[in-house]
Amino acid sequence: MRILVVSNIYPPAAIGGYEIGCEAVVERLRREHEVLVLTSAGEQRERRTDSAAPPAVWRELTWLTPDARGARRAPLASMRDAALTRRALAWKPDFIYVWNGASIPQAVLRILADSRLPLAFRVEEHWFAGIFVRDQFLRELLPADRGLARAAWASGCRLLNAMPTLRLDPTAPLRAAISWNSEATRRIAAPPPFVETVLERVRHPAPPYGDIYAAAQRDPAPEPLIAYLGRVTPFKGIAVAIEALALLRNDYRLLAQLVVIGPEDGDHGSQMRSLADRLGVGEAVSWDGQATPSQAASKLARAHAMIVPSTWDEPFGLVMIEGALARVPLVASDVGGIGEAMHDEQQALLFARGDATAAAAALARTLRDPEQTAARVQRAYERAQAFRVEAYLDEQERFVRDALSALRGGASSRP
Repeated sequence: MRILVVSNIYPPAAIGGYEIGCEAVVERLRREHEVLVLTSAGEQRERRTDSAAPPAVWRELTWLTPDARGARRAPLASMRDAALTRRALAWKPDFIYVWNGASIPQAVLRILADSRLPLAFRVEEHWFAGIFVRDQFLRELLPADRGLARAAWASGCRLLNAMPTLRLDPTAPLRAAISWNSEATRRIAAPPPFVETVLERVRHPAPPYGDIYAAAQRDPAPEPLIAYLGRVTPFKGIAVAIEALALLRNDYRLLAQLVVIGPEDGDHGSQMRSLADRLGVGEAVSWDGQATPSQAASKLARAHAMIVPSTWDEPFGLVMIEGALARVPLVASDVGGIGEAMHDEQQALLFARGDATAAAAALARTLRDPEQTAARVQRAYERAQAFRVEAYLDEQERFVRDALSALRGGASSRP
C-alpha cells in the first residue's frame, strides 16, 4: 500500500511530542508499505529535502505564522502548495493520513479531501476544530461581516480561488476516519458539521523514549528539588511553578529548588527570571535549557517531584508518562487530557488551572508524606506500562488498516 502522510513539521524539525510520534508511526508503516511524507521545513523555510523518489520526505510546504504576515502570505502560498499537493497525488497513494494541519496552507488538506481517496486524521492538538474555516486563506472564501479593507482582501482571495489550480469549497462534505489522542481532544477539537466521521478511535500516545526514562536510576538530591520539563512558553505555566516555589519556601518553610529543563520561547525565559527575582527565589531556580531524553531522565532522577503547571488545555501530556516511568512524584494542573494520563490522588496530585497556592500545597504534601508519595509513584509507574511505544505503534498500524476498510466499505463505526 502507498500511504501519503501530511504533517506541518516532521523530525528533525520538532516542537512537541506529536512530530516525534508521527515519525515513529511512519517508520513502523514503512516496514510493509511505501510512505511519502509531505511537510514543511518549519520556520527554516529555506531548507528542502530531495523529493526525487519515494519513500521520502518532501519539506516543501509553506510554514505560515499565525499573524498578519502569515495571512498576507497565505493566498499565494495556498496556490503554490496546491500544485505541490497535486504532484504528491500523482504518486497515486492508496491512503492519506494527516497528522497536523496547523501553520500550513489547508488548501493542501482540502485538495486531498476532494481527491476522494481514503482519508484519516490523527488529531493530537486543537487545530482540527477549525479545519478550513480558520485557515488564513480559506476563511476568506466564506460569508462574514467584514470592514471595507477586509472585504476587498476577501474579494481578491475569491478571485484567486477561481483559478483552475484551486476552486476550493472550504465546507464541502468530506468522509474521514479519526484517531484521537485523548477523550479531552475529542471533546475540545470536535470536527465541524461538514466532516462525516466513518471510524473513530481514542488511542493515547506513548513517549518514544519511554525506555530511557524507565531506565533512569533514582538518585534524589540532598535537598528538595522540583523539576519542570517542557518548553518555557506562556501556556505551559512556568509562572505558576515559580509562584508555587515561592509559597513552598515562604509559607511551608521547605527550602526547595526548581530546575527548569527545556528550550525557551522568545523572551519568556527572561520574563520568568524577573518574576523569580521579584518573588525572592531567583537563586533557587536553575535554567538548564534543552536536554536530550537521556539528559532529561538523569535530571528527573534527582528530583523529589515534577510539576506540570500547564494553563492551556493540554491534549494529553506525554511528560506525565515520562515522569511516571522515571518514578518521580507527579504534581500537575488538571487541564485537558492530563487527568487521563494520571488520575488525581491515585497516580498524581492535580490542582486547578493557574492555582499556585494549590500547587504549593500539593508539592508540600508530596515532600512531607513520603509513604503516600511512594505509593502514588508505584501506581503511576504501573499505569505507565500501558503507554509503551510498541503497543501504540501496533495500534496505529491496525487503525490504518481498519480506516482503509471502513472508508472503502462505507460503514460507520464509533467507539
